[in-house]
Amino acid sequence: MVVIGGGEPTLYPSFRDLIAYIDSLGIIPVIFSNTVLMTEELAGFLYKHNASVMGKLDSLKPEVQDYLAGRAGASEDIRNGLRNLLKVGFSKPAESGELRMGVSFVSNKMNLEEIEEIWHFCRQNNIFPNMEILTPTGRANDELEDKLLTADEIKEYKLKLLEIDRKYYGYDWLPYTPITASGCLQHLYSLYINIEGNIRPCAPTKLDEHPALRVDGEYPYNVNKMSLREIYDSNLFKYVRNIDKMLEGRCRNCEHNEECIGCRGYAYSVGVKHGIDPLKALRMECQQCFK
Repeated sequence: MVVIGGGEPTLYPSFRDLIAYIDSLGIIPVIFSNTVLMTEELAGFLYKHNASVMGKLDSLKPEVQDYLAGRAGASEDIRNGLRNLLKVGFSKPAESGELRMGVSFVSNKMNLEEIEEIWHFCRQNNIFPNMEILTPTGRANDELEDKLLTADEIKEYKLKLLEIDRKYYGYDWLPYTPITASGCLQHLYSLYINIEGNIRPCAPTKLDEHPALRVDGEYPYNVNKMSLREIYDSNLFKYVRNIDKMLEGRCRNCEHNEECIGCRGYAYSVGVKHGIDPLKALRMECQQCFK
């Protein structure tokens, strides 16, 4: 169960109760945190409750990290939080490959020259490198549009990282997936609940904000109006869960569909931005693939 927040989940007053409850059910809690509030004591609590933690590290340069985070001093706080996670043992997997710690970083023009260094840092410390591409939604669309990488820049750094993994770390992976070294199939199995209770396939697939999906002016797929089971069984979410069978363009007959359906959130964001129907936008070919 992924606890990602609509901001920073550790701010939630009942955060620890939630994590303990998830753990008591035999489910692994996966926490996405900027680690600003990650004290050594909190890190120890999460380690004890079998959690995995995805931190944040967009840059090793304080001025770049602060700018991307939108707050002065964020870099120092983030690094302290990561150090506390390392200190309590999150970088020591029980078995090879069973990682419990990752860092999420969003590739863009401001950190492009650092990507290889950050990748080595992750691999050498048993940290999963969750490298994403800047998605044109929210602040990235409003303030950071000029920081988006070109298709050629994305291709170049992915192939370089694949070369590094093959040469130094013994990893081999498909370079076309939206998350570097990892496919994303969220739309086929997950539900994302935002702070208002609206359900989406994933965070950037903002179905609840599209007027075409409202009924009498309101988005109906909300946990305060319908049960999770009703939402899961609805025609809309059945459509979403079968999106791999309806992909368009280069994605339609791709031989890698079992491990990659592109980034549906990115396709959706780009599509609706250009006035395309939301359900059609979900089917669009991957906007980032260089296959």
